[in-house]
Amino acid sequence: MRLRAHLPRTTRIPRISTRLAFALPVLVTLALPSLAHAQRPQPQQGQPARGRGRPAPPPPGTVDPKAQDDEDEDPQPGSKKAPNRAEPQAQGAADPLAVPEEIKDRIGTDSMEPAPAPVGRLSRSFFPVYEEERGDYRFRFLPPFYLEHKRLAPAATAPDPAGVVAPSGPDRESLFALLYYQRRSPRHDADIIFPFAWHVRDDDSRTFVLGPLAHREAANEHDNWIAPLAFTGARKDGGYFHFPLLLTSSHWGKDGAFTLIGPYFRDRTGTDVDRGVAPFFFQGDNGNTEGGHKTYTLIPPLAFYHREREADESTFTVAGPVITHEDPKRFVFDIAPFYFSIRGKPDTGGVKESHTTIVPLFHSGYSPSGTLFAFPGYLHRTTPLVDTTVTPFYVHATTRKGRTSLTTAGPIVPLYYSYDDKDTGFAARGFFPFYYGDQGNEGRSFWTPLFARFEHYGESRTYWTFPNVTVQKSWKGWETDFHPIVYLGRSEHSSHLVVAPFLWDFATPKSRATVAFPFFWRFADTKTQEITQVTGNTVYIQKKASGTTGLDWQFHFVPLFSYGENPAGYFWNFLFGLAGYKRQGTLSQVKALWLPITLSGSDPRVAPTPQ
Repeated sequence: MRLRAHLPRTTRIPRISTRLAFALPVLVTLALPSLAHAQRPQPQQGQPARGRGRPAPPPPGTVDPKAQDDEDEDPQPGSKKAPNRAEPQAQGAADPLAVPEEIKDRIGTDSMEPAPAPVGRLSRSFFPVYEEERGDYRFRFLPPFYLEHKRLAPAATAPDPAGVVAPSGPDRESLFALLYYQRRSPRHDADIIFPFAWHVRDDDSRTFVLGPLAHREAANEHDNWIAPLAFTGARKDGGYFHFPLLLTSSHWGKDGAFTLIGPYFRDRTGTDVDRGVAPFFFQGDNGNTEGGHKTYTLIPPLAFYHREREADESTFTVAGPVITHEDPKRFVFDIAPFYFSIRGKPDTGGVKESHTTIVPLFHSGYSPSGTLFAFPGYLHRTTPLVDTTVTPFYVHATTRKGRTSLTTAGPIVPLYYSYDDKDTGFAARGFFPFYYGDQGNEGRSFWTPLFARFEHYGESRTYWTFPNVTVQKSWKGWETDFHPIVYLGRSEHSSHLVVAPFLWDFATPKSRATVAFPFFWRFADTKTQEITQVTGNTVYIQKKASGTTGLDWQFHFVPLFSYGENPAGYFWNFLFGLAGYKRQGTLSQVKALWLPITLSGSDPRVAPTPQ
């Protein structure tokens, strides 16, 4: 850590001092160009600058008569000058050049008010040292032994954050033999023998550095460092000390404190304190005295944790497998993973309850909401609305205060089944695997190993007989199935017939598809009158002719002969065009060796060639 991190902004070492001490060769290099610049004649106040043909502005505090006359003159009728009108303008910052305090602290500048340029006649001499003066400005230079700069520091117009108003006085900086830097000013003094010894004063703050030793004093604060062994300091509301080699660090203030000594730590924020020796012990206390007190203790090697909360008057403790939790309503005691218990506290706001579990042997519990008793092979549970008993041989359950009941009996799987719901009028009985039947407001069913009947009142009836025959009737139609071979039926205007895997027929008001595999295939669209039919080695294709009400059909006896007609003509082919004839309107063609030869007319589908 650095000394600068613990110093206020107003007491840090001036940046100009460190630059002169660390960058003398750069200053020597830049000195000669500055001398040539200083010899240039400077324009006097009130005179125009060379190269500019405009008069200088009037001195501060004077009023331009011409401008005043223009402002007082009223606009005349017909004049181009319009009367002044208030225009909406964005309001700028009161001081656009002001720098916030946090930015000043980051930059580290000692003064935000630069000294004004010196005025007066420039005089210089070159022996025995180079010297130049102008007003309150003086500069002396004898490389490489001596350099001096002097100005009159202006008084501050406002106090700094510490409430101090800087007085006016000379500000002198000197550098001797490239090693010793000295500064004297009303607010800042410095004596530096680089890099061994430092003495810096910033107002009432003084800093002394001698090798690894550092000491700083200011109002209500001080710092003492022996780098890198020890760092200590004090402030008005706190302080710090750091001993890196001893793994010790501490800092404190009015809002909190932190201490670290090897594995031991203590952290305080307000009244909240956490402490411990990692990784063996951790403890915390929020120090609240207004009803929200909280504490905790954690000892990882012992698997121990304890927590207390005043707000809900609860405690929670884990000690190995033992777990306890207590509040005004109940007390919990567990020995994981075998024993678990809960006890109610009706005298302090809880309810009368008790629950005990011994895994996997036993559970018993009662509370105002019901009771539960269970052990391997038996369970009994009661609530104000439910009463349930479960065993491997017998199950009985009632709900809604007995309005529904379920009873099963049998070795492991039910042989007898009974269910009643008095609210819906539904009842079911079963003697498995011989009989099952139910009846309710929506329908009834009956089932045996050889015959079954299912009925939805007013909708459908379904019959099943052994081995796998299903007959269904409904207001939409009927269906008869001999699984998995024959399926036939009708639903409203649609029908189907399947004799797997040979015959498939599906018909609707818009289409029909029929397949008698593998000899017959027919697909028809009633709306468009399209038909595609394959029977053996014959193919029949029909569709509606474009632009007419007639049909365009073709018949192919593969591979020997093809014939087709449409409203405009006809065609025939032998062996797919080895020989053939076509007439389409005025077009007449013959085919020989699969090549078309036009006899007369032209194909109306081919546009004529322009001449």
